[in-house]
Amino acid sequence: MSRAQRLERLTLETFDLLVVGAGITGAGVARDAALRGLKVALIDAADYGSGTSSRSSRLVHGGLRYLEGFEFGLVFEALRERARHRRLHPNLVWPIEFVVPAYRSGKHSLLKMDFGLWIYDLLSVGRTARWHKRLNVEGMRRRAPGLKLEGLVGGIAYHDCKTDDARLTLANVMDAERHGAHVVSYVRLERLEFKEGVVSGAVVSDSLTGDELLLGVNHVVYAGGPWTDRLPEAPGAGSLMRPTKGVHLILDRDLLPVESAVVVSAPTDGRVVFVVPDGPTVYVGTTDTDYGGDPTDVRASAEDLAYLLNTLAAYFPDAKIGPDDVRGTWAGVRPLIASDADSAYATSREHEVFKDSRGLTTVAGGKLTTYRSMAEEVVDAVEQALPEDIRRSLKRCVTHELAMDPEIGPEPSTDTEEGRFEHHRWRLYGGGSAWIAERCHTHPQEAQKLDAALPYEMAEVSYAVLKEHATRLDDVLMRRLHIFADAADQGVACAQAVAEHMGRLLGMPPGWAEAEASRYEALVDRSRLGAKALGGSSLSDEVGAS
Repeated sequence: MSRAQRLERLTLETFDLLVVGAGITGAGVARDAALRGLKVALIDAADYGSGTSSRSSRLVHGGLRYLEGFEFGLVFEALRERARHRRLHPNLVWPIEFVVPAYRSGKHSLLKMDFGLWIYDLLSVGRTARWHKRLNVEGMRRRAPGLKLEGLVGGIAYHDCKTDDARLTLANVMDAERHGAHVVSYVRLERLEFKEGVVSGAVVSDSLTGDELLLGVNHVVYAGGPWTDRLPEAPGAGSLMRPTKGVHLILDRDLLPVESAVVVSAPTDGRVVFVVPDGPTVYVGTTDTDYGGDPTDVRASAEDLAYLLNTLAAYFPDAKIGPDDVRGTWAGVRPLIASDADSAYATSREHEVFKDSRGLTTVAGGKLTTYRSMAEEVVDAVEQALPEDIRRSLKRCVTHELAMDPEIGPEPSTDTEEGRFEHHRWRLYGGGSAWIAERCHTHPQEAQKLDAALPYEMAEVSYAVLKEHATRLDDVLMRRLHIFADAADQGVACAQAVAEHMGRLLGMPPGWAEAEASRYEALVDRSRLGAKALGGSSLSDEVGAS
């Protein structure tokens, strides 16, 4: 279907369930509900996963730091979900090694860290890639070249998992559609309609044109993340959430040639910061500060970057990384539930499901790793609120045992250049990589690379548009492909050509490609504003101010 056809279909039937918000939680809810047999519609005011769910630290992990707060239940649940993701979606969730340096004057001794990792391993028993181990100074130096050696007594190596958060979200959306859900991006909820005190419809608008549509719905799930307080009829009278901002910066891998992800503590407040190798780049994050602005307009400030750069300076002093070395940034807003915690960092990552007898269920809080179990809980709650005749017809939850990609093959070897190229496609597209290979054969002009230093091809743009509902240029360059993070220029050089190709596939009018390319360049420039602002001041002064 074209987007226009998908929009039209929204008005042609009454849905058992409307899910508002196509981040990772809403996408998971839509998939679970569709698999159980409900008639589902999933909408988002922007692209799928374009909010928090494509701006995380890209980790699927148990949350080692939560052990300090004795949140054993949360850690156990996260480790269980991590194992399920690895087994069912190996191209989207894969193990990587993390190392934690131990310093003579550090917050945690090597003995204390070793003890904590034994608890972590035991909570994941039977579900971990391998047990943790102690490292000597040389073992740390090999894994993290340039790490400060003064006072270093060794470290710990353990395994957790990395993910592609945007594509994990998209995989849930596409599998929900594969099982009958009706999914449309760039559709905003304006208001709900009620009949005899129960939800009967929803008025939505096309975010791209402003046109309004009326949907018939029997139940609504809010999975709006940090936008929850802004949704009509939301619980908590607009004060349910405590949004917090998380910022990451992107560096060239040559500046920090780490082999493993490095876990350090920020010198200013002791919170955890990850230094994660990611193809040609390394990303560093995250911050955790209260945020009261519009989640749509979140961005990295000079203070955010000063915090991260000073953390790097404390642990990798010889690298001498400064504002001019920052390729770009990304920033997102965590949808945490309001509490009386002293700081944003101390606010719980637990989730909660709120039920409204008028046919409205809201899920808030939580973390990326546990999205599937959260979705299961939400759909269970919805199911109990539906009429008896509908409940009797539904199937059980199967998301814990059913892969999202029915055509995914084994992981290709990376021993050869051709194998590495196939692995790139497999990692991003799973079973869809065969479509891209065939497209390059039937449309040889689309085998051209978008950036000479990267493996991305124009055929991948076609796949994003024709198979994955990509509608705008940043949908492709930021979320379907990772040109924004991987390219030295963040994709500015190829933006016009990609926009022109998209325009042809989508049937857009003259001038659309130029406008999209300009808009994308503005997004790239905005991602660099914090570094530009910081470049004109003293780094130490900025940290003192923050």
